Amino acid sequence: MTRTSKYLNQDTIVALQSFQIEKIDCEITDYLNTNNKMNTYRFEYCPKCGCYHLRLVKSGFANSGKQMLRC
Repeated sequence: MTRTSKYLNQDTIVALQSFQIEKIDCEITDYLNTNNKMNTYRFEYCPKCGCYHLRLVKSGFANSGKQMLRC
């Protein structure tokens, strides 16, 4: 079937319409792609101060979900 069947139980899938399953499948795919990009992305310039740093240290997440950095 789709990626949705891996993340939802069969009872839930049966209760959903096909367009809902397609939408959930797209959302799951988008989240997984975003996670893969976040794991490989490296900052060259600090978004906070604009200076070039050889290495920026991640410092948790803001309440909005934005990655915080320590420069």
